[in-house]
Amino acid sequence: MTDYQKIFDDMVQRLNQKNSEDIANVIKAFNYAKKLHGNQFRKSGEPYILHPVQVAEILEKLNFNTDVISAALLHDTVEDCGVTVKELEQLFNKNISQIVDAVTAIEQGDFKPDADDIYANTDDFLKLAMEDKTYQKLITIGKSNKFGFYIKFADRLNNLQTIAPFPRYKKEAKIQETRKWIIPLAKLLKSKYFYDNLKNLCFVVEHENEPTYFELYNTYISNLKEYIYNLRRIVEVETINYIKSLKQNNSLFKVIVEPKTELEVFTQISKYYDITKLSSIKGSNFITVPTYNIYIVLNDEPKQKNSELLYSLITNSSLSNNLTVTNVKTDIFDNVSLIVKDNIRNLIDISLMSKKQFTEMQNGTISGTDIDFVDETLASGVETNYINVYTHTNERITIPAKSTVLDFAFKLHKDIGFSCKFAYINGSPQRAPIYTRLNNGDKIEIVCELDENNLNKNIAELRWLAYCKNENTQRILIKYFEKKYNN
Repeated sequence: MTDYQKIFDDMVQRLNQKNSEDIANVIKAFNYAKKLHGNQFRKSGEPYILHPVQVAEILEKLNFNTDVISAALLHDTVEDCGVTVKELEQLFNKNISQIVDAVTAIEQGDFKPDADDIYANTDDFLKLAMEDKTYQKLITIGKSNKFGFYIKFADRLNNLQTIAPFPRYKKEAKIQETRKWIIPLAKLLKSKYFYDNLKNLCFVVEHENEPTYFELYNTYISNLKEYIYNLRRIVEVETINYIKSLKQNNSLFKVIVEPKTELEVFTQISKYYDITKLSSIKGSNFITVPTYNIYIVLNDEPKQKNSELLYSLITNSSLSNNLTVTNVKTDIFDNVSLIVKDNIRNLIDISLMSKKQFTEMQNGTISGTDIDFVDETLASGVETNYINVYTHTNERITIPAKSTVLDFAFKLHKDIGFSCKFAYINGSPQRAPIYTRLNNGDKIEIVCELDENNLNKNIAELRWLAYCKNENTQRILIKYFEKKYNN
């Protein structure tokens, strides 16, 4: 049985080594959570407190602050132990209580479906509607305190890591929920660590009954491990010498080596082979793709571009005896790396960055992300592509990509939506039909049908359902026509 006390003690020791503030709050949170979860056990039979401790450990190792770690330890106390958010605020602080509130699921007794909610009309779909509302709450609170998202990421990561005792249907449901909400949120926050690992765990759990590929992966990674770690030492020495020769008042922080995930390797192999099943992959396929990442992390940001300095390091030092640059790669978060080949034909993904850049690459950022533009009322999940459009008075409105004039009208106000006739776009005298798809930067003037009292007149027709692409618009129209035709 896993010793949660040792995990926690080791974590506190690392926090002390990092001279972290408010460690006393972390210890207080642990003791409080341990007391509240005292008689609760996980499906595996282990004490429930193990779960929040492991969630906190994930975040501590990623160097989150002690408020976040404390909130991780407390994250299930409101939902499972009857504690209130207000009580947590009084015992700890408002930041911690707000983070816990963000990740606390909505209870059935507190659930009130929106007037336009087409998913909560029957008891059969109440649970799914409550799930959607819980994530909408997370996003709403998360826009002002983004650390709540990271508790959710670490919580789900641990849930997927320990999901083995659950029946298959529950595993499938957890995978679907993770892909619908949590992975897109990790992408919006630009967290490579959580994005990659959550996607990978969904992949691993989904294919747990197809072990051949995973056995080959583990064998290949294991066989290469000692060699790669010896190479790490060579990279470390050469980087130290090369950075010194540049005389730029910079230094090496560390060289980090980690294997690529099972999904990353599978995805790369799939680009080169016609693969329909995991079982069709052979051990020899692994040599065709990078299976390890090497991160060269400097203390300060280099004066030249990271990729340029890395290329210069590899080609102008003794590393050229071990590594040959074969390609440049940019991932979905715009992180640039070089693909290199070693002397025994292994491919490796190698990057260079500052300590600050490495942390931001792993964890993402709490500022400058698209999360602030997310429309949490969309029940289909998290829309990751948004455009900015403008009213005729130059007010900026952020809406999901592919939205139409009709979607824009309903975004402004229901009355404008129901009375929308057409629009003028970008000053053109030509009338744009309500099904016209909008583009980023468009300036739109909506023209509405008015009654004899100069008030907006509802002219909605059933065919409008084909004219909208935004789910919120669809929900409003469905509820309207349902009521109209039932009457």
